Amino acid sequence: MRKEHMNIKKEGKQIRHIGQRFGRKHVIALSFFMPLIVMTGCCIAFGIQPFGDNSLLIIDGLHQYMPFYSVLYDKLKGGESLFYSFRSGLGINFLSLFSYYLSSPLNLLIIFFKKTQLNMAVSMIIVLKIALSGMTAGIYFSSKSKKQGLHVLMISMAYALSSYMVGYCWNVMWLDAIMIFPIVVMGLERLIDKKDGRLYCLALFYALYCNYYIAFMICIFAIIWYIFYSFKSVKQFFFRGISFALYSFLAAGMAAVLLIPAYLGIKQTASGEAMTLPDHSFLTNAADLLNRQFAMGSPISHDNFDGNANLYIGIFTVLAVGLYLLNQQIKISDKIKKTLLVGFFYLSFGEMILNFIWHGFHDQYGIPNRFSFLFGFVLLHMLWEVFEHLDGTKGWHVAFACMAGVGLLAYARVKGTQPLEDKVYGVAGMLFILYGMILLLYTLSRKRKVWYKAAFCVVAIIEIATTACMGFNENGQISVSKFFYGTEDMEKAAASLKDETFYRSELASALMVDENAWYPINSVGLFGSTATDRMVNMMDNLGFYTGCNEYLYKGATPVTNFLLNVKYLYYHQEDSLTTDFKYLKTQGTFDIYENTAKGMSIGYLMNDSIKDWYYDSAYPFRVQNDLGEQAFDVFELFHDIEIDDPATNGCTASKTNDGEYYFEYGDSRPDNMTFTIPITETAENLYLFYDGTQVENAQIMVDGTNVKSGDLDGYMLPIGKVSAGSEVKVTFELKGETEDGYVRLSAADFDQEVFEEFKKTAAEQAFTVTDYSSNSLEGTVDASDNQTLFLSIPYDSGWKVKVDGKEVKTCRIGDAFLGVKVPSGEHTVSLKYTPPGFSIGWKVSLAAAIIFIVLCFVKYRYKADIKKKE
Repeated sequence: MRKEHMNIKKEGKQIRHIGQRFGRKHVIALSFFMPLIVMTGCCIAFGIQPFGDNSLLIIDGLHQYMPFYSVLYDKLKGGESLFYSFRSGLGINFLSLFSYYLSSPLNLLIIFFKKTQLNMAVSMIIVLKIALSGMTAGIYFSSKSKKQGLHVLMISMAYALSSYMVGYCWNVMWLDAIMIFPIVVMGLERLIDKKDGRLYCLALFYALYCNYYIAFMICIFAIIWYIFYSFKSVKQFFFRGISFALYSFLAAGMAAVLLIPAYLGIKQTASGEAMTLPDHSFLTNAADLLNRQFAMGSPISHDNFDGNANLYIGIFTVLAVGLYLLNQQIKISDKIKKTLLVGFFYLSFGEMILNFIWHGFHDQYGIPNRFSFLFGFVLLHMLWEVFEHLDGTKGWHVAFACMAGVGLLAYARVKGTQPLEDKVYGVAGMLFILYGMILLLYTLSRKRKVWYKAAFCVVAIIEIATTACMGFNENGQISVSKFFYGTEDMEKAAASLKDETFYRSELASALMVDENAWYPINSVGLFGSTATDRMVNMMDNLGFYTGCNEYLYKGATPVTNFLLNVKYLYYHQEDSLTTDFKYLKTQGTFDIYENTAKGMSIGYLMNDSIKDWYYDSAYPFRVQNDLGEQAFDVFELFHDIEIDDPATNGCTASKTNDGEYYFEYGDSRPDNMTFTIPITETAENLYLFYDGTQVENAQIMVDGTNVKSGDLDGYMLPIGKVSAGSEVKVTFELKGETEDGYVRLSAADFDQEVFEEFKKTAAEQAFTVTDYSSNSLEGTVDASDNQTLFLSIPYDSGWKVKVDGKEVKTCRIGDAFLGVKVPSGEHTVSLKYTPPGFSIGWKVSLAAAIIFIVLCFVKYRYKADIKKKE
């Protein structure tokens, strides 16, 4: 009888154990499928492909990421090297770009779609990553929970559908690291509690491999989480710390195949070269940050104000903080640590130096507080602990927490410099009351606690799902057909040229900034975080439009078109820009124009005096003139035209340099500064260039007729033929954050006869390309003397150049272009590209992977030996 009773008892335990396991599996599954259902509903409601014509890829998702996905798609389909690409920026280290934007294994899914379905594929990848983020949060919190239930699902959905995820989901490359983050924390805790760092190592490796930028923030958090963890002894803290460091370095080692090339690549950018800590200052205040925690349905997708943040992760998390601090079943030491951590995050959001460090010693550039998802995780962890110790919640705890929440609402409304709409505070207040009433009933009930707990979770799930839908509506979407209608036409247009030579093409007017990279053409412009600082500066000096991490085709002249081997221009049929290119034909929705210059190439032999080229100038006419002189002994491509001092209205202007003026203004007016340029001799090809720190709008008029207007700052402006006796007026409207600044204006007449000499001389010394691929070139040159071979390829130490089979040193031309010394005579020149750091990177990764496998094997054998002894 006793034996039978024991068997029944044992069987009952097994049934309960199976039930618990089954329950956890269901919670994890729901943590995936519930966010998936919400996201699918949003896609249907907002017409996201395949349910309509829209895409989730807004802002840089449209202007950068989709074009880069197109390059990756074509490389995967065509079996091309991932090392380099000529599709953008005159040539780019594609592995460096890949490591920042495209390294997620989930991106391999795009090969199952057509090129015209690429937007749909990436939108679906975003949906999938958000759902997987819910699942990983479910795995983490369910692994810690004594009882499985709706509270784990509630927390998982809040993590997956927070305002951070909704507002920043278009940064699709960040989502893998955010998705794996709960598993990183789970692995870290397993390392501490069970001396097993394998999960932590693998999860951190995945984060580092997919996006080193967000992974850097995760690494900072992991160190803080480790320090704040509840250790049993100092000895445990010390020895687990050694394991923590070992497995962290091992994870970084396994990702070294991307990390080392990525680091060397990012060091060449403006942000990589300027990592000096900023001065101490506060970006924002606590009241404004609190407002962001109450900002339901209005996530930040982008904002130039660096103090803004996506902090909303459910009104219930604000309530949970008070309940957490009052619950006597939670250790005081844990309360102190979590409070310090929340305070540290608030300080980091507001203080300039901490904020700069969190962002990898990098400015935010319009996407503020990218690490705020970590703050949301801390709040959710506090909420989870409250529900794990919900029996420790008293009625007065609930009342106090509700009053505190309403008090914070009032404080944020009164003290915040950017208050929300009053209806938001009203809804938040009502939710505080509703959650408070449910929890109060929970504390008073004896038999229906489970039901009240479930009711709280259901209301919270509805809140987070509703606000997520509202947030996506607030974000807006882009029309795929509006921006990508030329996908098939461009492929047909490029193929119809049947031009097998190496050349570059560009778009006369791009619909999206990196539209050139979307199409299968080799192009000039680039907008991306991996744009090298030297190349940006060089293109700026040549008169192209540039930004912090971009240089675009706007500002091209006949000289730069020839130098950079731009052979074809593609016009959308709605474009009306003038060009000296000759109309060739129309293919689909594109008009194709051809450069009539003969003998163009990707490279030219130049005089060795090119090393003395005066390229570092704020006046691009002089830069191009000096290029012609030093490279080919061709003088005065552009003839300067004198400009009188400006007439002013509502401002003062004083000349500080040749063509440069310092101004101060009180009122912004359409005609703050007016320059008059008298044309004494007919200008066959007049060009203007202005660069103004506070110029809001410009208007260019010839004899009273408006020829150009708008934001024309920072690139060469072709005006065309202007007859002698005409008058050109350039009017500036001044506006900006400060009431003073500088402006430069220069004008020049382009000399076509001198340019003919330039073309003839350059064509006779052109590099003849005989073979090329995505990361190699080969061709011949015939040098009349010891000369320098200029290549219109951004300088990169990854290029290995051989002359007649012997490797030679490369050099910088203009501090940005690739060059190589060539002795007199006929020579074969070959170039091959391997990303800097790749060789050492893959070796480190292989060694780290072998060490990890050995550790796993040792751990397996150790556990097997323990079981045998038992």
